Amino acid sequence: MKLSTICLSLLLLMLTASPGCISGDDVEKAETIPSFSVVADDNKTYSSDNLLGTPYILHFSASWCSQCRPTIHAVDAQLSEHMYIIVSTDAGDSSKLSDWHQQVNESKEGSTVDTPFSENAELSSALDINNTPTLILVGSNGEMIDRHFGPMTESSAIEEFWSQAV
Repeated sequence: MKLSTICLSLLLLMLTASPGCISGDDVEKAETIPSFSVVADDNKTYSSDNLLGTPYILHFSASWCSQCRPTIHAVDAQLSEHMYIIVSTDAGDSSKLSDWHQQVNESKEGSTVDTPFSENAELSSALDINNTPTLILVGSNGEMIDRHFGPMTESSAIEEFWSQAV
């Protein structure tokens, strides 16, 4: 019994002496979005350089992702005045972007998505995107603020996510 008490005491002592535990500094250094450039289906180029100074959301998706469509409609409707870009995770999707965009628009009657659709499998890989939908909130300084996995369709969740950038 005495040995277990000593072991437990030593373990607790080691945990409190671990770096970061006693300093109270638990703020992580923000990660900058990797350099990227995409030409979207609106024939405009969006890049980490030309978006600097503006907060934005990168929505990693794929044309086959049925869970992504409701999120695309909800975020586009909620944040129509803000920068929101769909990025396909599939290499080679760039030739099908307009068709995909049209399919998304047709998936919800009375809702037209104005968000640009693009493809950048390299960016998806660099950010370890393994699931769609994945939304990354990027601040005006180019730092990634938050990452959301899975659908996001509730107005309050979208507003809470976006509010971190302003």
